[in-house]
Amino acid sequence: MKKVGIIIDKYHLEYKVTDFLKYLNSKAEVKLYIEESFLVDSSNLKFDEDIFFVKGKGDLILGLVKFIEEETSIPVINSYKGCWLAINRFLNSVYLKEAGIPIPDFTLNPKGILPHFKEFIIKNIIDQKIYKFKPIVKRENGHLQVADERALLEVDTKDPRYNYLYYQKFIKSKWEYKIYGIGDKVYYYKQLPILVNSNKMESRHQIDEIPELKEYCYKAMEIMDLKLTSLDFLKSKGQFYLTDINCTPNFNYIKNGPKIVADFLLEQAKN
Repeated sequence: MKKVGIIIDKYHLEYKVTDFLKYLNSKAEVKLYIEESFLVDSSNLKFDEDIFFVKGKGDLILGLVKFIEEETSIPVINSYKGCWLAINRFLNSVYLKEAGIPIPDFTLNPKGILPHFKEFIIKNIIDQKIYKFKPIVKRENGHLQVADERALLEVDTKDPRYNYLYYQKFIKSKWEYKIYGIGDKVYYYKQLPILVNSNKMESRHQIDEIPELKEYCYKAMEIMDLKLTSLDFLKSKGQFYLTDINCTPNFNYIKNGPKIVADFLLEQAKN
């Protein structure tokens, strides 16, 4: 029986992986490494897992992933590089743009200096903590400007985490396209943009394959070193734009998602 290590935080453990763990436990020997309960004994730093699966983005989680990759030959889904690039909006924007994947114009500006484009959304630079998107929407001279409340809190405090804001050009799109990449399998959904309907699942439905998005998905996964991801696209004037990439997607939204992911991990486990 394969041995699978799950590196996870309490939030994901409680709310996101119940069906996944139920199925995986019937197929493999599972050990949990919970971020808030890490107990690392320096006299016994040995791992006998066949594969690790990462379901979280915290600093301790990333540190453990990096250690496992440097000190063992055990495969990790997703890698330290993949997780770090996915949560760092500025870095992944640079990587994706250099790879030729269409993304909205973006800029990293000191607080108080607006971008060169008139309509934008301000996003947090490091997409790490669990939170609900709370948009602050206003119009400036007829132009739509949206800010993520948390992004503003990161700079508008006595001891700010950052002195910069990440601006992404606002893309007007009838639909938001949610694409899941699991190994070489791609799953396609679309929904109304969150500013149109905050209940994203109310309008979400599965759609047929879109070859253009399939190509972008494979390319993004390759350059970002991700084997499991979700990507958000908007479409304007016939052009798709990749607006977000995630290293810990909620695969419960895919039909049979927990089973699909568990089976993929078991296939990837070392012999």
